[in-house]
This record gives sequence, C-alpha cells and structure tokens, in this order.
Amino acid sequence: MNSLDRVRCSMRGQAVDYPPNFSILIAPACQLTGTPQGRYSQDAHVMADTLLAARDLTQADGIYVSRDNWVYHQALGGELVFPDDDEPYAPRAVLASLEDFRRLALGEPEHAPGMKTLLAAAREVVALAGDRYYIQANIDCGPFSVAAVLRGVQNFMMDVATGDGALLAEFLEFCTEAVIAYGRAMIATGVHGIQYGDSVASLIGPDMYRQYALPYQHKSLSALAGRGCDLWLHICGQTEHILPQVARLPIDGFEVDALVDIALARRLLGERIALKGNLPTTFLLRETPAAVYAATREIIRRHGRTSGLVVSAGCGVPRATPLDNLLAMARACRDSGPGAR
Repeated sequence: MNSLDRVRCSMRGQAVDYPPNFSILIAPACQLTGTPQGRYSQDAHVMADTLLAARDLTQADGIYVSRDNWVYHQALGGELVFPDDDEPYAPRAVLASLEDFRRLALGEPEHAPGMKTLLAAAREVVALAGDRYYIQANIDCGPFSVAAVLRGVQNFMMDVATGDGALLAEFLEFCTEAVIAYGRAMIATGVHGIQYGDSVASLIGPDMYRQYALPYQHKSLSALAGRGCDLWLHICGQTEHILPQVARLPIDGFEVDALVDIALARRLLGERIALKGNLPTTFLLRETPAAVYAATREIIRRHGRTSGLVVSAGCGVPRATPLDNLLAMARACRDSGPGAR
C-alpha cells in the first residue's frame, strides 16, 4: 500500500496498514528547503519543487499545494505585496463598499494573477508524484471568507450584521461563482482532492451560518462534486456549534482544528466524512518529538479507529517547526496500525 492508496482507503473507511498523515506545509516547506517564500509564492516551478522536497523530508503521505489566503484578492485586482521571505499581504481590501463588487470580473482562472501560478504548480506536482502521494490542492477560501477578504473582515461582518440582505446575497452569489470557476480549473489539473477554507464562518452563530454561509458552501461544493476529485472543507477555530450543519454538505473530508476534540467531531459529523487533524500548531512548534509522538497516538486512539482519519496539524504548520517533530508525527502513525501496541 503506497501513500496515495493509504489516504484514499482511509478516506473511504477501508482498511489501511496505518493512519496516513500530511499537513499544511507552506512556510515550513520553504524553511526546510532553504527556499525564499517570495520566490515560492510567485514561481510555479519553485513551488512544486519545494513541496516535493518537503514531502521527502517529512515522510508525509500527501502534498498540500497552496500559497496563502489572498488568491481571490489578487485575481480580482487587489494589490499584493510579496516580501522576500515571508507571506504576502494586502495593503488594503479590494472593495471600499459592498456595492463595488459589481465592477469585479474574474475571467479565466488559467490567466488570473495568482491562480495561474497555483494551477501550474499543481499540474507539475501531479505529473511528478500523483501516482505515489495524495495531492490536495487548496482553492483558497469558501464563499463567505472570499467575501470577507474582498471587503475586509471587519467591514464584511458589519455588512452581515446591518447591511442590505438582498445586496449581501448577490455579493455572496458572486463569490460562490468565483469559487466554482477556480475549483473546476483546479480539478482539471488532476489533483486527488481540493480544499477550501471558510474560517470566517466560525465567527458567526448557527443561525447566521445557516443563512449566510451554508447555502453558498452547498452550492459551490455541489457544483464541484462528481468530477472524480475529493472535496475537503477547512474551518479554523471552534466549530462545534456548526458541525451538525457541516455534516449535511456534500464533502468527502473535514479538517478539524485543535480546538475541537477529534472524538466529538466524529460524533457530530458521522461516519460518512473523513476527518483530518488535529494536533495544535503551537504544540507542534514548541514541544519535544516525544510529546508530539504521544499526542499523535492519543488523537488516533480518541478517533477510535485507524481508518477514516488523516493525521495532521489542526491548521497551517508554523514557520520554524522542527523537522524532528514532523517526523515524530509520521512515526506515530506508522506505529498505530492494526495490532500495534
């Protein structure tokens, strides 16, 4: 059983020799390989080489193709600053007012700034490793979070609380169509799974989530389903209050942040959806390999079975995380197969 088989079988609840593992490695991948993050972010070949080399170093079962959470911002005309060796950042939001979204147009993702780089990197990773490792490509944000990025989080939350409901719905439909366009382009690269994060949705209660996030997640994911590619959802932070609604989405996997107990996530999401998680990122950064090993074994134990789980950090792995800690996580997975003590 190779890594690709291991991830696919685990996702589908089938027997595996041990739980697979791979995490969101961007800044650590650059650091481990000596790659300036500015080059990584802007050069598809550098991105692919960096991710492949980091996979070899960390002994992961999958490769996560991603850059940052500013891809829609850049593709829709927003200014982006690329430091030499740090994450990109936006000096200002794209939209000064909610109504301004009507002047935006995405165009073809293959030609959109940022998106074309990620698509080219995904194709290269698939060509070089897609028969051995699970390739999961991030398509940046879900509709609610795309809206927050374009408008600015604070401004958008005020729009949700006080704005024109019809205009807000129109804006979220626009963001949904952008997600669908980028998602279809990414699926066409041949990746095994795509993922988007809708983490701003964790900041709202169940009723607001049902009104402003869930319908647009459902529409975008439904439009991307049935294309031979697994669909993953990532929502950072505390999500217990919305997981019963997440369970109704047409997703194959959900990425569980460290704030949610893995056993509770399994109960709330049921058996259909694979889970990915959920070592605390600061723990992974600061603790010893022995502590990481023990915590990884405990997550697998609390999940209750080796299948249906992909072990990872709960969110993006921080820069300066020791390689020995990432290897300890991989070793704990290998030592947790059927019959292991």
